[in-house]
This record gives sequence, C-alpha cells and structure tokens, in this order.
Amino acid sequence: MVRLIRAEFLKVRTTQVWLWLLLATIAIMALLVVAQIAPSDGVQRSSEVATMFASSATADIAVFVLGVLGVTTEFRYQTITPTVLATPSRWALISAKLITYAILGAAFALISIAVQLAIALPWLSAKGIHVSLGQDNIPHALGGVFAVVALFGLVGLGVGALLRNQIVAVSVGLIFILVLQNVLLAIPVVKHAYPFTPGGAASSILAITQNDKTPNGVHLLGAGGGIVVLLLWALVPALLGASISMNRDIT
Repeated sequence: MVRLIRAEFLKVRTTQVWLWLLLATIAIMALLVVAQIAPSDGVQRSSEVATMFASSATADIAVFVLGVLGVTTEFRYQTITPTVLATPSRWALISAKLITYAILGAAFALISIAVQLAIALPWLSAKGIHVSLGQDNIPHALGGVFAVVALFGLVGLGVGALLRNQIVAVSVGLIFILVLQNVLLAIPVVKHAYPFTPGGAASSILAITQNDKTPNGVHLLGAGGGIVVLLLWALVPALLGASISMNRDIT
C-alpha cells in the first residue's frame, strides 16, 4: 500500500495541475481576507474572526477538482492501463488514491489557513483587535476547515471513479456543488434534504453561530453527522466505481 501511495504522489507531482490549483487557492484566500477586513464594516471584534477563518474551506472546490482529475485523467490518457497491469487489484488502487487525496486535501487546508493567518493576524493587530487562536470558536473553525477540505478531495475522487469521463465529472460536480445545492436550499418542499448534500454537510462541520446552524430555517446536522455524510459522498461513489470497473475492460 505504501508503494501505491508513493506512486500516486509521483503522478500528482509530474503534472502542473496541482500547482495551478494551489496558486489559485492561495490567491482566493488572500482576497477573502482582504474582502472581510478592509471594508469599514468588516471584522471589528475577535468573535468575528472564526467566521473569517472558516472561509478557508473555500479551498474545497480546488481539492474537489484535483480529486476528480486524479481518476479521470488516468482513463482519458490511458495511464490506467499500466497502473492496473502493475497492480491488478482495483480495490487496492482506489484505497491508495483515497489516502493520497485525503493527505493532499489536508495540505491544501494547511496552506489556505497559513495564508489567511499570515495576512489577517498582523492586520487585525494593527486595527487593535487581539486574536487568540485558542478562543472565540477559532479552533472549531480551523479544525472544520481541515475536515471539509480533506474530505472534499475524497468526494472528488469518488465522483471521478464513478463517472470516469473527465469533462462530465468536473462539470456535473461543480454545477451540483456551486448551483444545485443552493437551489435545493431555496425550495420549501425539499430544502430539508440540504443537510445531506456535500455543501450541507460542510456547513454542518463549519457552523459556528446559531444562524449558521439553521440556514433558511433548515436545521443542520452536528459536526460529526456532517463528517459522516461527506464520507458517504466520498466512499459510496468510489466503491461503486471500483466495483463496476472490476467487470469492465479498462480500455
């Protein structure tokens, strides 16, 4: 398994996709901090800082795309053929990919948080706002970011394993995450299904204030429930994809 995980990291390093996604994530993190501190009605109290740090979870989009590409690129360029010839077990392959992209997601989360901390702490200090990283729900926000971003890497991997077509997997996944979930939350009849979507699960993990916990009157799950939901969104498609591929010719 260690050998397979090393091989997966090698595959990631030999492309530039991860680097561009990381640079885009860093730029977005910097813009988010500026957008929340610079305005006159921006962050004014230490109690508001946790919500700002929770915005680091926006990195989940980049990690989701990276996870999708981690599977679909192999099918698109047929690098999956030598991979399977070297390791015939599809279960071992998907397990190695799940571990690899969970680690990559955690790395993206760490970098995202570091960027926000590096910009926000000196700026807030200059504004006379003292921030203690161990108070005001900040540990909850930072831990939630790690969980959400790492798990979204697995969600992307699961979607890619199930759909296999790169364009379809990325397009469908992003449309669902960025658009359809929010539409679902706005429809009275079906909005209570929102907590069981990836976005609803992420909101459950990151929720800090009471308003965060009841968007549009919908009661979110607890943080533990959100983690379970995201794991299901990751593992069920991944296992289905691996199971289906067991009975298919990969070429």
